[in-house]
Formats: sequence, structure tokens, C-alpha cells
Amino acid sequence: MMEEFERQQQEGEAPEEKPNGKTPGVPEESPANPPAKARHLPGRRLLALFPVITPRRTLLTSLHAIWMILFVLLWLGHVNYLDGFGFMNDYFSMRSFVNQYILHKTPGSDLPEKFLLLNSSRNNALVPLDNDHLTNAVITDRRMLAEKLRILDQNSDRIRFIICDIFFESPSSDPEADSLLQEVLTSLDRKKKIVIPAWYNDVEKEVTLPVFTTATGLSQYRSSFLNTQFLKYSFIPYDGWRQLPLIAWEAVSGKPLVKKGKGIFTWYTHDGKWVLNTVIPEFRYSQDLISEGENYFQLGLFEAYLLGENQVVIIGDIEGRNDIHTSVTGMDAGPVILMNLYASLAEGDHVIPAGYLIILFLVFFYVTYHTFFYRSELPEGESRLRKIIALLWNQRCYFILLILVYFSMIVFHHYIHILILLSYFGVIDVTDRYILNRKSRAGESQSDP
Repeated sequence: MMEEFERQQQEGEAPEEKPNGKTPGVPEESPANPPAKARHLPGRRLLALFPVITPRRTLLTSLHAIWMILFVLLWLGHVNYLDGFGFMNDYFSMRSFVNQYILHKTPGSDLPEKFLLLNSSRNNALVPLDNDHLTNAVITDRRMLAEKLRILDQNSDRIRFIICDIFFESPSSDPEADSLLQEVLTSLDRKKKIVIPAWYNDVEKEVTLPVFTTATGLSQYRSSFLNTQFLKYSFIPYDGWRQLPLIAWEAVSGKPLVKKGKGIFTWYTHDGKWVLNTVIPEFRYSQDLISEGENYFQLGLFEAYLLGENQVVIIGDIEGRNDIHTSVTGMDAGPVILMNLYASLAEGDHVIPAGYLIILFLVFFYVTYHTFFYRSELPEGESRLRKIIALLWNQRCYFILLILVYFSMIVFHHYIHILILLSYFGVIDVTDRYILNRKSRAGESQSDP
């Protein structure tokens, strides 16, 4: 039997196999008859995904995958020159399509349950800027505001927090109204129920505090070099200063956002979890969903019967008469943006879960290996179907990256810049195909006799 097997091997014939998959006359655990377990080892499936992989290639591919994860998180977590704006419109259009037609979610349906919006832009007073009262500044009617805050103070056990997005830059012409307002602000502050904004001058590096004493934070965002619209938001933009939504969420949850590390090697944790300090917030509530009498009310018409249970109260220019910003959903008032930022914190959009990192690693490992070490391409066939199949297979790494971007957006609410990813791997692809290969062919032609 052994002689017959050797003859077949020398003549290039495949040894005869029996129905049980074993070759007659060959030892059960020879290369011709691998053990049954070996024929079904997970390693064979791994080799199918990563042909001719070696320990060295595994190490190099892993290091590059880790670098890509850091690269993505660095872009997500900082306002930088590579921030785009227009590409996010496509993201949010896709998100709206998925939520409406696939997940069957009604946008903004839970707004009245979670938030109470009070518009202050129609309750104003004048402050004379000169002795002749010819030049005046328009400010919020502070007597009216003090009266409405008193109602909230009396019902403080029914509300979660108050974000008052009104900057009190100077005293009003009514000292008694200012005194009443300070009194109710002090009462709410003792209960840790309110925050008002200060103003940070990024040029002079100075903070202008409000004229009233209470919990204070910032209500600002920084734009990138390429755009002046609202895209990213840092919860702690400057050392020692926190933003209004973060202060509100920390007071409600009792869990502070903590900065760790030193210098450029810093990171943030929240309730022991690794989080992003800078986010592209999920816009669960856009300006076009705001409707007077349904999910927001005029400050002057507010009474206790309009209160729900455990709502976050947001006071400011809800209608966007003087406080309006261009965002990825259109034109949104400042308080509406703050509402979405608070919702992002409450929903944990800033958290970086371990499962997300694992998915990033697996995707980047596959794309890296099939970009640097193993290119498996199908030749174009003659039929249209075969050409389409060849195109999809040959460009699969780019399609995988595109799927990753939308999966990250819809499931984890982290918005990866697809143009940066495609450009990064595209440059590598072009370099390998048209520069390195061209040099190789030139070298071969010179060495031929």
C-alpha cells in the first residue's frame, strides 16, 4: 500500500480516498490524513480571512490597527483643522432615514417628558446706556424672571435642574428686581438646581462673570479653521471651566467628569468609564420640532400647572431671535443645542465602550492586512454581473470602512470622518499600486538580458 501511495505521489496523482475521508495505507495522522480535529480548527478559518499570515505580520497589522483607533479618537476628541461640516449633513440624513423608516422612531416625541422649555426672548426690559435715555440695551425682564424662578424654586422637588441660558452682564435699571432675582438664585443654588453662564474671551484669556452670584459655567463652542458653524462641543473647553450641560448632568447624576494625565497625554473618565471630552452631539431634537404650547412656553405665561415630573428646565431664547446657530440640522437656537448636549450626556453618547474599541480593532486589522500584505482581486468578467461582483470584491476594504462609519454613527453615536479614512487608505493604495509596483517593474526590465 505504501509503495502504491509513493507511486501516486511521484506521478502527481491524488491518492484514492475512502468515504470516511482517509487515504488507505497511509498512517492516520500523516499529512495526507490530518486528524479530524485539525481539518476543522478555527485556524483554518482564520487563514481563509488572512492568507499567508505570519507572527510578524500579525504584530505589524495589530500595531497599525491600534494606531488607527488612536487616530480616530484623536479626531473625535479635539476641535482641529481637519473638521469638516458638509459631510455631516449626509450622515444626519442617513440617521434620520434609519430612525424613521427602519427603527420607526418618532423624532422628539419624548421632549415634553424630559424637558420644559421657557422662551425669554419676548419678555424684555430696557437699560439706558446714557443719561438722556436715548441709547438703550435690551435685556430680559428680571422682575418677571425672578417671579417665574420663584415658582420653580417652590416646586424644586419636581424638577431635575434649571439651565438658565441668559448672560447677566450688567445690573438693570431696577435694583429691586435685581435683588429679587439674586434672592431666588441663591435659594436654587443651595439646592444645586441652577446654573447660569459666564463668558470666556478666547483672545484675552479672561472670564467675564455675571453680576449675580450662583453656580456658573460656560455656554460657548469653538469652530475649526474650515468652518464657523456648530459641529463639535467640548464639555471642559478650558482648564477650570465647565460647560452648562455638563454642570447640569453632574448635579443630576452626582458623577463628575474627571480629567486625567498630564500635558498632551490626557484623557477623561466619567463614572469610571473612558469618555470623550469633545463630541459631535446627537441632535435628538431639532429646531423644526419646537412648537409653542406643545413643547415650549413663553416665560411670561408660565405657571406651576405646566410643570411635569423630573424635567430639566431650560430658559433662554428658544425661538432663536437673537441666539441662533448653523448646525448640521439647520438653524438651531442656543438653548436647543444645550438641550441636545444634555441629552447626549444623559444617554452616554460620550462614553467609549469596550465593544466599540473591539469592533474598531477588528475592522482596522482586516483592512490593514488586506491593504499592506495580501491583495486578493478578482479579474473583471465579460458579463455585467461579474464586473459588479469584481468591483465590490476588489474595493471591499473601502466598503467595509463606509459600513463602519455608519454603524459607529447609528449604534454608538460616534461620528468618524469617512473622508479622512478613505483618503488615508487611498494614498496607501495608490502608492502601492502605481509607485512601488512601477519601480519594481522597471527594476525587472533592467535586469533582463
